[in-house]
Amino acid sequence: MKKLFTLIILLSAFLFPAQDSLVFIIRVDDIQSRNTTTLPRSINDFQNAVETRGGKVTWAVIPHRLIETQNYNGILSAEIRASALRGHEVSLHGYNHICQRCNGSSHEMYCTATQTPFTLSQQLALLDSGMKVLWDSLGIVPKSFVPPGHAADTTTWAALTMRGFPWLSSTGVRKNFIYNNLYNLAPHNEFTWQLTQSQFTAKLNQALAEIKTNGVSDGYYCLLLHDPFIRAGYENGVVINWTAALLDSLNAYFGSRIKYMTISEAGAYFRDGITTNIRDNKNLAGDSYLLQNFPNPFSGSTQISYTVQENNKPADSRRLTEAGGYINKISLKVYDLLGREVATLADGYQQAGKYNVVFNSSGLPNGIYYYRLQAGEVNETRKMIILR
Repeated sequence: MKKLFTLIILLSAFLFPAQDSLVFIIRVDDIQSRNTTTLPRSINDFQNAVETRGGKVTWAVIPHRLIETQNYNGILSAEIRASALRGHEVSLHGYNHICQRCNGSSHEMYCTATQTPFTLSQQLALLDSGMKVLWDSLGIVPKSFVPPGHAADTTTWAALTMRGFPWLSSTGVRKNFIYNNLYNLAPHNEFTWQLTQSQFTAKLNQALAEIKTNGVSDGYYCLLLHDPFIRAGYENGVVINWTAALLDSLNAYFGSRIKYMTISEAGAYFRDGITTNIRDNKNLAGDSYLLQNFPNPFSGSTQISYTVQENNKPADSRRLTEAGGYINKISLKVYDLLGREVATLADGYQQAGKYNVVFNSSGLPNGIYYYRLQAGEVNETRKMIILR
């Protein structure tokens, strides 16, 4: 009887397997479209529908839109700032979506008309322009990037890496590194482009079927939407209602097994599950390590913290103490984008402990800078941004 009971349990597990969990990302591109007829020009109605169902939104913001005439009243900037404070994400979506080579719209990092990329310096300039607008208008430094028109290449990946972006959402590899330390979470599908009421049910069923198959198989699903279709004034809010119905169905089906995340949250969730947490390993190994400066970006001064650990392994860069241990020779320096040293913040032997130094940016132009800690066998570099 006991064997029969065990067999029934095993057969039940085989025939009725537990449902897999799912990380769900909602990405809304083209914030904000230049459409001025679909009113209100607001992200709040869509956001509220998502929030009340436990979801989060990653807004792929076109920075130049924030400084165009249709947004001079500051309402859009205020809504996006408030959204970020509520746990949603602002992702950099290019700069202005205008190609400087063919003058076409919807792409700018890579010219789709000539099938050629812009140079590294040109793409870096576009990134810097977009980041500056987001900082000036929103006080936000984006961590993720969405290529305009899904058009980009390895030059774009290199530029993003140089600017310290860890997360990307572009066509290509899913849930993996696409270039060096740049981690990609590709979008899956879009069901609401020019959605009409007559398509509501069919598109909803199509989305649910795809999420339950491809989403579960991939371990995540990135739903793509666009402004202005998410506005309450588009077709009487059909996309808002459709998204609400989708999330209601997903919550009922997956229950606690669905995890709503932004692009950056999902990237960290999956990446840290694949790679070792280097910082924790360093602490366990007794090595020195470098922390992110604060504030960042900054206009005047910023604080950089680092920890020096004592290590009993002799090396050329260590010196024996009276207690019989070894201390590290420390070097903490600041470099510009061309690799030129602009400041030395620490240089010499230091006892084990935590240290704080203040870096004054007086006399330096706005831009991206790197600071590097060299301590024994440790060599760590972090990025900081001067914005005035």
